[in-house]
Amino acid sequence: MSVAADSGPTWVEAWTPSEGSKRATALLRETFGAEQPSSWHAPGRVTVIGEHTDYSEGLALPTVTPHAIYVAASPRDDRRVRVVSDQGDTLDGPGAIWEGTLDDEPREVEGWPQYVIGLLWAMQERGYDGPGMDLAYASCLPARAGLGSSASILAATALAANDLWRLALDGDDGHAELADACLHAENLAVGTLCGALDPHTILRCDHEHALLLDFAQHPTGAQPYPMYFRDYGLGLLVIDTGVPRGDVQQLFRTRRTEVAAAAQALGSRTLREVADAPLAARRVEGISDPVLRRRARHVTAEIDRVRLVVDELSGTGPAHERFVAIGKAIYRSHASLELDYEASDPTLDYAVDAAFKAGALGARVSGAGYGGAIVALVRKAQARLAAQHVAQAFSDAGRETPRFLWV
Repeated sequence: MSVAADSGPTWVEAWTPSEGSKRATALLRETFGAEQPSSWHAPGRVTVIGEHTDYSEGLALPTVTPHAIYVAASPRDDRRVRVVSDQGDTLDGPGAIWEGTLDDEPREVEGWPQYVIGLLWAMQERGYDGPGMDLAYASCLPARAGLGSSASILAATALAANDLWRLALDGDDGHAELADACLHAENLAVGTLCGALDPHTILRCDHEHALLLDFAQHPTGAQPYPMYFRDYGLGLLVIDTGVPRGDVQQLFRTRRTEVAAAAQALGSRTLREVADAPLAARRVEGISDPVLRRRARHVTAEIDRVRLVVDELSGTGPAHERFVAIGKAIYRSHASLELDYEASDPTLDYAVDAAFKAGALGARVSGAGYGGAIVALVRKAQARLAAQHVAQAFSDAGRETPRFLWV
């Protein structure tokens, strides 16, 4: 991973697509001697607003990072799968290299290769098939930072399989099918009961847009919205705290159970139905169980915040007023994730507070939470100064120095 450091904050720089492709291709040739491999890449995901709404059939507004995972691959004439990663020695698993077959049971594979073989397993479960392959992964996307890196591995593998197996799952409809295969792999092969936010963002969004994702639609609805932030000198500053993420699998299992119980308590199938009905907030406050009430309050209010941000992004009022309103919604999102959904931690809360003091218009947990990164809406001209203030605040508090990414 390319990390640029000066006398101030440490920035994680994005590779150009050409550079990333060259790195992955060189790794494949050096490791497995592959000739004339092809390459693909999958970016990371940053959620502007709409966290933990996907598995309640809610709404979300994410975009993608310039940082990506690159994969180079070549087909084989048997069913073997050989995999190498430039980060393999730093990730949970067997090290940098793994070898297996398309017939391996994903749950019996340890660590990061489980995502690769899990995706190929999911594709076969959905009726697709092809030969084995050699794959090499190179990444400038930080792992375990709440930026969708695990989904990016799945998505990059899906793009490779689509081409090498000649599946012709192209265009938005084809990529929606690949995204569902990625979710299938993460839920059933890996065992993480996350929602569909990450794969549908990574495979269906481009750098010029955010996506309004509607998880009540099947396949998931995806409406592009221009990233107006950039037109007004704003952008997203990602602050990777470096704090190891907690048990995210347990978080998803527990929250899925709780939001389903909250919806049932209100006589609805999902909390999206509650959010769309009149007097949603009043109904939620009538839930007798305090834990279920808090979980429902986050999901229904977060769906409303997504709608507010989309309206402000496409509005015609004074830009300053619109972006201040968006920033406030982002801060309210974090407070909801912290207090009602209990998906934050003290370091993430500290980072949000530091970003606020550094002049961010809004800041919130990125991804599932329980460690990792936050994302802050800041003015581009002040991004480096804001990063310096945040880095200094962490240093003054004796905390590990964070890293920064610009989106």
